[in-house]
Amino acid sequence: MRSSESKLLLGLGIGVALGAAIGYIMGNDKREEWLDQASEFADKVRANVKTAVYKGKHEVEDLKEDIEDITEVAKKELSRK
Repeated sequence: MRSSESKLLLGLGIGVALGAAIGYIMGNDKREEWLDQASEFADKVRANVKTAVYKGKHEVEDLKEDIEDITEVAKKELSRK
């Protein structure tokens, strides 16, 4: 079996499994409870991602400032020689 065929079969298998799981959950009596929990989890993940992006942006800005400072010091040192 070729690699692309095995990837296709794996993808189809995963899709069938997910479809069956979603069908079971949607038919289950605790569907609303599960959906609320899934929504809360998604909200937490979204908030964590936003926080990580915010922190990452600030880390990059701090790093950029450090590089600019080092560049200035290096220019001054090279101009003395």
